[in-house]
Amino acid sequence: MAEPLGRSPAIRLLEDAVELLRQTPSGTVIAHWIGSVPFALGLLLAWATVTNTRTTDARWAGASLVLALLLLWMNCCRTVYASKLRAYLRGVPGDPWTARRVFRMIAMQSVLGASKLLVLPFSLLILFPWAKTVASYRTSAVVADREELTSREAVAQARRLADFRPAQTWAILALLLLLQIVVTLNVAIVLAVLPQIVRVLTGYESTFSRSGVYFALNPIFFLLSLAVSWLVFDPFAQAVYCVRAFEAESRETGEDLRCGLRRIRVPSPLVAALALLVVIAPQARAEVSPSELETAVHHAMQAPDYDWRFPPAPAAANTPGIIKIVDRMVAVIRRGADAVGKVVGRLFRWIMDQLFPNTTGKTTGAPPGAGLNWTVAALIALVVCAGALFAWQRQRRRHARPRPTAPGPAASIRLDAPDLSADALSEDRWMELAERSIAEQNFRFALRALYLASLAWLGRREVLSIQPGKTNHDYENELSRRTRAFPAARGLFAGNVSAFERAWYGLHAVSAEDTANFRRRAEELKLTLAPSVEIVP
Repeated sequence: MAEPLGRSPAIRLLEDAVELLRQTPSGTVIAHWIGSVPFALGLLLAWATVTNTRTTDARWAGASLVLALLLLWMNCCRTVYASKLRAYLRGVPGDPWTARRVFRMIAMQSVLGASKLLVLPFSLLILFPWAKTVASYRTSAVVADREELTSREAVAQARRLADFRPAQTWAILALLLLLQIVVTLNVAIVLAVLPQIVRVLTGYESTFSRSGVYFALNPIFFLLSLAVSWLVFDPFAQAVYCVRAFEAESRETGEDLRCGLRRIRVPSPLVAALALLVVIAPQARAEVSPSELETAVHHAMQAPDYDWRFPPAPAAANTPGIIKIVDRMVAVIRRGADAVGKVVGRLFRWIMDQLFPNTTGKTTGAPPGAGLNWTVAALIALVVCAGALFAWQRQRRRHARPRPTAPGPAASIRLDAPDLSADALSEDRWMELAERSIAEQNFRFALRALYLASLAWLGRREVLSIQPGKTNHDYENELSRRTRAFPAARGLFAGNVSAFERAWYGLHAVSAEDTANFRRRAEELKLTLAPSVEIVP
């Protein structure tokens, strides 16, 4: 709320109201519930009283009086709630509650609360002034406690603020009604299943759980759902109109700008203390253990900065024209195959009808004993051949694999490229790059080439499925899952992964001995998996 309020749409206004409720203290909403909870309970008791056949007129008159007093109390608490929200929006403490201010609020809410019961239904019948009428009554709770305004001036001020952006008034009302319906349905579902949940968790069988579906069909259940949803949702609705009234007033008084200036003020002693703390704070360097470094590396690799590891999504706008043509041809072929399948199905049903006629129905001709000659046998043979050909082609397409692309020359591969994948070159090419890096005394590049060569060998043996989006931890988990019968292989591969990550991501110094140990573990891994590799899918 510190920045100036501009011409925001209805959705932005609802978001501002949600942010306002999040920032205000919990006592602000409690001030609303202090008045709304007694009124909701009184309304339910009044309904139970009026539906009781034994209720006398005197008792109903007393209940009506209590309900009217609870309505007045609820409207006054709503005014206190709106006053707290407005004070927080302005960034200043609220005005003290004097006797004159309380008396003015009670008098104004007595008139407005009584007129609301008549004016709102009439405005709903006409429909056009309904949104403005609702906004006027909601805004009157914001201005009802101001001592500088008389009752007539407060009502005029509320009507003037309600005229602010008429289109937004209807949009807000529609959104609030939609949200109210959603909240009511959620509350009704929770209340309907609550007795059964209590019975399942505690074993306590109550009258509500034994009534089953009749519990939700009771009229009092509908009223209870409306009351609870209104208690939950009404503070938010009032906050929306408070923010709207503050925005409308800020267009004339600039109160939002003054509020922003108040909130960015920081006491000078606090600034001096923070500056002194920054000056005298010792610059310490913490030692990082290898385990903490590995954990940090794993967390860092999950950051969005490493999304280049995943293959890019295909762009529909850049699809070549030839691909679109092929897609259309495939679609036409599929439709043709479906049509042929339907024709073959009809032919097969006709053949079955001829072979096994319906004996229960009426027959108008002779039995088809002599009619089923070589034509039927030829049709059956044709259907069998077509089915066999279709099954053979489907099996061939299922087992067909794309031909691997010929790897480029090893000289064009840069070992410091961030997007290298083990399937870019064969194992022999990676070993050539490793030998060349060792000859150049670049053991860090040699270790990466040896690691990629090991992955290429494992991919060729179908122990691992090489994909650019996988991490080293993914490869390690996949090898552990597929080679459960070779625990030594898992330890060797895990040691190589750890050595590679320390050298490549941890920027540790790599020596010729580290490279030799890495190669030794890779050779032992090959000897362990080469005789017989049991792949677990």
